[in-house]
Amino acid sequence: MKKMLTLLPLLFLLAACAAQPTVTPDLSAYVSGTLTAVAQAATPTVSPQPTVEPAPALPLELLQNGTYTSPDWGTFQLTGGIYYRPTPTGQESPEAYTTRLLDTVLYGDLDQDGVEDAVVFLATQSGGTGHFVELAAVLNSNGSPINVSMLSLGDRVIVEGGAVAGGLITLNMRVQGPNDGMCCPSQAVTWTFRLEAGQLVKLP
Repeated sequence: MKKMLTLLPLLFLLAACAAQPTVTPDLSAYVSGTLTAVAQAATPTVSPQPTVEPAPALPLELLQNGTYTSPDWGTFQLTGGIYYRPTPTGQESPEAYTTRLLDTVLYGDLDQDGVEDAVVFLATQSGGTGHFVELAAVLNSNGSPINVSMLSLGDRVIVEGGAVAGGLITLNMRVQGPNDGMCCPSQAVTWTFRLEAGQLVKLP
C-alpha cells in the first residue's frame, strides 16, 4: 500500500504531460522570407543604360569656324563663332562691327542626298543698334561644312526654334508686330524655307 502511494504522484505527473497538446512551430514566415531573399540574390541587378545621342555629322566646332557668304556683308570666316569686320576710323569699339553665330543650330538633310546638313543663324552689327539676323544653309561635303546660301530674316527678330524635315526648314520666330518697336518683337510666326537650285527660298 505504501508503494502505491509513492507511485501516485508520478502517475499524476505522467498524465498531466500526456494531456498537454503538441505544438508545431510555424516556420512559414521564415521559409517564405528565406526563399524571397534567395530569389532576390539570384536575380542580377541590371542598371539602365544611358541614352547616347549620335554626334552630328557637322560638329558645332566646324560651324563656329566656317566660311560664310552673305548678300549684305560679303564673305567672311568665323573664329570661335565670331567675325570682327573692319572698324571705321574714329568709330566705336570692334564689338559694334561683328557677325556672330547664334546658339540655335538645326540638323537635317537639306538637299535630299541622304546626308545630314545644318542650318545656322548669324547676327550682324554694323555700328548701330541693329542686329541683322540671317539664315544660313550649310551642306555636308564629305564632313566639311559648305555654306551654299544665306537669307535675311530681319532686324532683331528672334528664332525660338525649328526643324528640318523632308528638305523643308520650319522656323518658329518672334517678329515685330504692327505696334512693336524694333527692339521688342512680340508677334509669333512660323516661316518655312527650302533650297531651290542651291538658294534658300521662303515659301508662302
